[in-house]
Amino acid sequence: MAHTYSHLYNIETIGLRFFTVYGPWGRPDMALFLFTKAILNDQPIKVFNNGNLSRDFTYIDDIIDGVEATLLKPSKNKQLYKLYNIGNSQPVQLLDFIKAIEKSTGKTAKKLMMPMQAGDVNRTWANVEQFKTDYDYQPSTSVETGVENFMSWYLAY
Repeated sequence: MAHTYSHLYNIETIGLRFFTVYGPWGRPDMALFLFTKAILNDQPIKVFNNGNLSRDFTYIDDIIDGVEATLLKPSKNKQLYKLYNIGNSQPVQLLDFIKAIEKSTGKTAKKLMMPMQAGDVNRTWANVEQFKTDYDYQPSTSVETGVENFMSWYLAY
């Protein structure tokens, strides 16, 4: 619909796809919240596909930088309709993500290795090359830093 309205009514539209956003005030049904709560309470976490999953974990501040760029900076791309991925563009192994949580909590996770969930995929990541070109987007928060920031917020919250 956005593409059609751009074409018919000469309206600039920009679509943004977010990839595995995490951080303070995030969704409590996401892995970081679930894993953190379980690890802090000495409860097991379910690790699907035996941990053989990768996700493009993107810290909320990097998402905000991308959204602000589309609102405040002129695009180098003069097309009326644009669609961009906003992500870290570097998939992280699920087990490495869990290690970052363990390091941040000072506790070892009790892992229940599970089979792949129906409908899930092995790997996701954002190709942000066009977004970098058009808006100078550069995600900069490592998973370790993002998890540490989250943990400081979570424990205070």
